[in-house]
Amino acid sequence: MSRVFSTITGIAVVPLIMGSLISAAPETYPIEFLPLASRACAVVSPDQKFLVSAYVESATLSKVNHLQDAHRIPLNLSGRDKVTRLCFFKTLNQTKATTNDWVESFLETSPENLHALDNGKIIACRFEKWISRVGDKVLPLSLLYVSFQQKIPPTGTPLVNAQNKIIGIILQPAGGAAAYAIPAQAIHRVQNDIIAHHKLVRGWVGISLSTESNTPRITRIWPESPAQRANLRVDDILLRAGDYTTDHYPEAVNALFYTVPGKSTTIEVLRDGKRIPCKLTPVAQKP
Repeated sequence: MSRVFSTITGIAVVPLIMGSLISAAPETYPIEFLPLASRACAVVSPDQKFLVSAYVESATLSKVNHLQDAHRIPLNLSGRDKVTRLCFFKTLNQTKATTNDWVESFLETSPENLHALDNGKIIACRFEKWISRVGDKVLPLSLLYVSFQQKIPPTGTPLVNAQNKIIGIILQPAGGAAAYAIPAQAIHRVQNDIIAHHKLVRGWVGISLSTESNTPRITRIWPESPAQRANLRVDDILLRAGDYTTDHYPEAVNALFYTVPGKSTTIEVLRDGKRIPCKLTPVAQKP
């Protein structure tokens, strides 16, 4: 488990020519990653223009093929995010695809029955919990922890709810009969920036949080930052950022991952026993 995110090499996205109908269940596509010839699964992305998958081997990625019938179609890298190891690929050939329906976000806090789709096979699985840290390592964003009663399907396999909406894709095994998965909101978040900027542009609000305790206490307000302009203060406790509650430090890290430069977001802090909401607009994160 300690290798989660240290072994992630990327989420791959491949442009496609789309059909006009929305399928009842997502259609998946086999791909392979070289030089290790790792097989994975891909699925049509939220904006319906790409295939999305994930590459998690530690070896350097040299080539990716889309396996179509008896052919191997080479794919070209178009963008990469060094923080999450997400990466996106273009295809050299047109590929027939089916439109898929994704949820905007998956925010469940209690177990839920799902199913995974692997080359037409329906595999029962269950969302168990969120994982925001492994050991003493806080992850850059929270992952889904999903259990299976049979063999875990390949990386990139879509996880689908009862309405056949994709709530995420499998990232890598988590030990035993469980796997980590990237939630749908992370796919939305990173995809938009990769298309526009060829990389993820993090939102920067200008605060530092205490890493010495589990409480997300503000220890620094950066000068001329969105946080300073919003009158946040040192020793404020971060309670919420956007759609995410931040009861603990790892949850705050996850919430701040989803802030978008130029897009106003609501921040709520605890100060002197009072809940204080404010609005601020993150900027592009400083180097």
